[in-house]
Amino acid sequence: MPISFLVRSSDALLNCTMWTPDKSRGEGIVFCHGWGGGTPYDDLLKMLAGRGYTVLRLEQRGYGSSSGRADLSLWPVDMAACAAALTGLVNKVWAMGQSTGGTMALVAATHYNCFAGAVAIAAFCSLPRILEDNKNARAILEARFGPLQEKHFRAANALEIVESLKKPVLIVQGTADESVPYEHGKLLHQKLPTIAQHRTVQGGNHHLNNVDRAPVLADIIAWLEGQE
Repeated sequence: MPISFLVRSSDALLNCTMWTPDKSRGEGIVFCHGWGGGTPYDDLLKMLAGRGYTVLRLEQRGYGSSSGRADLSLWPVDMAACAAALTGLVNKVWAMGQSTGGTMALVAATHYNCFAGAVAIAAFCSLPRILEDNKNARAILEARFGPLQEKHFRAANALEIVESLKKPVLIVQGTADESVPYEHGKLLHQKLPTIAQHRTVQGGNHHLNNVDRAPVLADIIAWLEGQE
């Protein structure tokens, strides 16, 4: 059974759920949700725990039971705080997330040495590009974060930030993603041709819940287990 606890990140208390393996392989995962919150990948997280990973899923500040005001620019900071909470339990931590969480997993892996690499599922490549490609994005984001500011655009510009990333990356995206067009994953992969693998999901929507997820989840686990 997963356990729940709070992790402090500056002035916020982040509500976290953690799955612990029966036999640890010494690696951990910090998983971040998308802009709408929710838990669409708990099936993957449970499977990872079954393979020996210590898995922590956080609710970003201002979401769910976490305190503080929602602030997109602090998502990588909060992911790093959760990675620090795994100190002593594991020797290596991966950043992972879906949608906005996938974008910020890439940013966090670039900015913080505590992360060994990143798995980005349905990540957008930059804030200006998703605002252009998804007509509902600005209203959704500003309802959560308030008027978008320069700090948000800087923090979520993965396409520029990952230019300095030297760690392994897995990018997963469906070709029928209705929220983040497939082109975003392609652009991110083109920025990271030597370190990133792009796992296309034919016909997959934003949450990959319209296709057989089993092969996709198996490939994510196999990729992680293949990293040394």
